Amino acid sequence: MPPGRFIICFDYELAWGRFDKVFDERYLAQVRLTRTKSVPSLLEILDRHHLPATWAVVGHLMLHECDGVHAHLDPYRPPHFPDWFSRDCGGVDDGNSVWMARDTIERIVSCRTPQELASHSFSHVDFAMTELTRERARQELELTRQQIAGFGQKMVSHVFPRGRSGHLDVLKELGVQVYRIAYREQSPRRARFAPKLKQFVAEAWPFTPPLVELALDEYGMLGVEGGMFFSRHGHRRVIPMSSRVARVRKGLDAAVQRSGVSLLWSHPGDFAGNPTPMLAGFEEICQRAAKLREMGKLEIVPLRGLA
Repeated sequence: MPPGRFIICFDYELAWGRFDKVFDERYLAQVRLTRTKSVPSLLEILDRHHLPATWAVVGHLMLHECDGVHAHLDPYRPPHFPDWFSRDCGGVDDGNSVWMARDTIERIVSCRTPQELASHSFSHVDFAMTELTRERARQELELTRQQIAGFGQKMVSHVFPRGRSGHLDVLKELGVQVYRIAYREQSPRRARFAPKLKQFVAEAWPFTPPLVELALDEYGMLGVEGGMFFSRHGHRRVIPMSSRVARVRKGLDAAVQRSGVSLLWSHPGDFAGNPTPMLAGFEEICQRAAKLREMGKLEIVPLRGLA
């Protein structure tokens, strides 16, 4: 029987992740901890267990300086936040920016255990919104592709911001081979009471999570749908870490037993604020994955490993 496969994916966004929803000092403090504490700690764990991961990076984070205007980009004006770059004041990254963090990207690519840089768009735009034109989608991907190339990698994988897909033809045009979206029930437009309750119960009582769904789309790209979300934000704060780790372990076992693909995804920001239990839980997961790999039962690959 072929071994199962396990993918670790981090959506690395800093302030771009939620600036259109929250932008208070508490949030910004956690964002700064993400770049100074969370990213280095995660890389240490990954390297200790020789695990590759996919870092889906908002392309703007790879800059060292910007003008804050971005006049070269077509407008993107979603109804809830019509001036998308109004909070990005530009300048040069002094190590404290919440919009740029090139030094952390350099740290990722210099990790002794190779890590993948993937696209998470240039400025965390929603690809499913009608306000995102095809040209702006192309610009978002092209700028990110250029930044990834500057670090010596090709843009093979793309993770849709907020899990919502669109403009697949543009992804194909720019060389993307595999992309990740959320389960349909996790989409913001459908994630209301019943789906949220279902997800909470599944995480609080560690049932075996479903393996990710893989499907070739009409453009020949591989769509990866789903995955286990690893976080302690919001209602997840009340879920014991032991339950969360047990659920992921069951996901790994399911991948082994069915020769399937299990995917764990998170944000480095999910490890800021109260990092000790999250980092300990993540290390336990990595130890288990490494053990299964040592036994020849599991392969640990980045997203591009599915292409």
